[in-house]
Amino acid sequence: MNTLSVASTVYNRPVAASVYLPPCYDQLPGPLPVIYLLHGANTDETQWPDVGVQAAADGIIAQGGRPFVVVMPGGPYQNDGDYEAFVLHDVLPGIEAQLRVSQAGSGRAIGGISLGGYWALKTGFEHPDLFAAVGGHSPVTTRSAGPDDPAALASSAAGLGRLRITLDVGDMDSLRASTEQLAGELQTRGLAVTLSVNPGGHNRPYWRAHTAEYLRFYVDALSTPLRVNECGSLWGNFAAYGLQG
Repeated sequence: MNTLSVASTVYNRPVAASVYLPPCYDQLPGPLPVIYLLHGANTDETQWPDVGVQAAADGIIAQGGRPFVVVMPGGPYQNDGDYEAFVLHDVLPGIEAQLRVSQAGSGRAIGGISLGGYWALKTGFEHPDLFAAVGGHSPVTTRSAGPDDPAALASSAAGLGRLRITLDVGDMDSLRASTEQLAGELQTRGLAVTLSVNPGGHNRPYWRAHTAEYLRFYVDALSTPLRVNECGSLWGNFAAYGLQG
């Protein structure tokens, strides 16, 4: 796992981002599909690595999935802060200037845990042209009961038909009802949404158990299967390129 710094006009300081690079990244033709994963409340860019992104991504690629990059930005959530602006105006251009990742909507996905799920859904619903897929994992669906909350955007936002949407929540999570309601609103519009209610609560063991599923969903939305031996004789030689983290 790597760490990059992104200059931020929203925070007026550099913000760290954890980054997963696939095996033989330097040898691969770009741009590569990219998944942006947003952390939950009261944590940072280390949450997604802690719930197993590297092992899950390595496993998908080792099984023949096309190589992809995962970006997990930090930055605290502030009551008057606009994390959507941070993602759109700081993270995307900052990462695209440093890594060979897709700058096309068809090559980007965005998802998040809990409050990060709120911001991922809000950003994706308001800018469906910028992403191919969006996910909320145990997501907060409303903060202000305003028209730009995901719960409201689900019934009002235009262009959502171009997105693949995934939602999941634990059966013991207090956010289960609101997550199911959001899924129902999207399904009423005939949109491509999947909802999974799994055993568990609102905690890292729950997310850790499903991280591989999350990544598979995004990878399937972003890319076609890997051509056999695209990495040639270098394929699978993770350690040789310093990508073990």
